[in-house]
Amino acid sequence: MRKIADKSLEERKRKVDLNGLISTIITATAALVAIIGGFLVSRVITLAGEKQSIERRLQEIDNDLTIKKEMLENIEKVIFEEDIDDFIQNHCEELIIEGKSLEEILRDDDSCNFSEEDLKPYVEELITIRDNTIEMIEKSEDLPSDFTEFINDNGIQIEGKKSWYELVYKIIRKNVLGTGFLYDLEPPVLSIMDAQTYREKVKYRDELRNEVYFLSVRKNEQQKILNDYVKPYGLWSGLAVLIYSCIVGIAYPCILLPYPEETYNDVKTKWLLISLFFSALIAIFIYLAVSMHKLTRRKQDPKPDK
Repeated sequence: MRKIADKSLEERKRKVDLNGLISTIITATAALVAIIGGFLVSRVITLAGEKQSIERRLQEIDNDLTIKKEMLENIEKVIFEEDIDDFIQNHCEELIIEGKSLEEILRDDDSCNFSEEDLKPYVEELITIRDNTIEMIEKSEDLPSDFTEFINDNGIQIEGKKSWYELVYKIIRKNVLGTGFLYDLEPPVLSIMDAQTYREKVKYRDELRNEVYFLSVRKNEQQKILNDYVKPYGLWSGLAVLIYSCIVGIAYPCILLPYPEETYNDVKTKWLLISLFFSALIAIFIYLAVSMHKLTRRKQDPKPDK
């Protein structure tokens, strides 16, 4: 009887020890999951804050870039129009009287930076102004040297570039009245102040171009950094490790509690639980080792071009 009692007591102890083992595995796994999970949550919060900071910086750069591009477009338009006016002033008579083509003028003028496509619409506008001016002259009885006096006497309203109308008028008047009136067609000479203003505009345009270039480079770099935050390396693998640990170290052992008597093979169940627990530990330590390796390794410098 005593032997039977001792045997039953040992069996009960074994059952109690197995329940205790299951509880220990659950507690240990939960502690590890809580620690690793805390690190992951902290990293997610840090990455989210850094991402918002990069997005704000990117928005500021984008706003500055938009403003600078608009300013650059405006100053380029002003300089372009002034250069067009200079070209028309220098070659107006060749275009409207001598009938030279743009191709001939551009071939002879090495200092011109315009293409034929750039100048074509303005030359067409100049030809239209010539035709309108000829029509006004034919209806007029007098051709005074002052263009303002001419349009006021004839009640003419000028629509468009008045300076071009005046230039065309003087050229046509010179050809109608003879070469004695050549002094009316002296080309306008830029004053020192006008030349300095033009140089300042060109300098300002170049500065804006540099600023737009550097802002574009900064925007691209910030965009690359932001794209890296969209793909946070290590977070998903860490989450997978935690899910696996919760399944094998918490969920499955919890199903066995309270451990049923005379249902499973206790020895096999014991080693199964221990094996699953150690597999969770191995997965956690492998994840930590890989993460530490990625953090501590140095990126290789790109090889210089030969």
